[in-house]
Amino acid sequence: MSDPTPESSTTPRPLVVLEVRASKNGRTHGKAWKSEKTATRRNYISSELKTPFEKRMEREKEKQAMKAVERKMKEEEQAAKDRKVTIIRERRERAAEKARLEAVAAKMSAKKAQRMKKRQGRSKKING
Repeated sequence: MSDPTPESSTTPRPLVVLEVRASKNGRTHGKAWKSEKTATRRNYISSELKTPFEKRMEREKEKQAMKAVERKMKEEEQAAKDRKVTIIRERRERAAEKARLEAVAAKMSAKKAQRMKKRQGRSKKING
């Protein structure tokens, strides 16, 4: 019992020093066990499905160009619809104005005719 064992709590253990890895931004996260991150390996995907970045970007540009053409066509269609609507609205406004002017003219001509009749009644030639 008096024989000291190397694993007893009284004997000091050698300290293990782990180096803390710095991140790309210069900060240290304190996790020495974290490995440096790398790009995802896509070995599980078949070689026909793997495409280089340039080809993917080319496809993306083609899609964007197609969307731009579609957007332009839709804008042209909308402009044509708006033109038709404005033409119809202007035509209706002109017709309404014409009808209003005709009504005013009829009303004024009726009043004028009434005034003329009144004047004819006052003339010396008719009343004699």
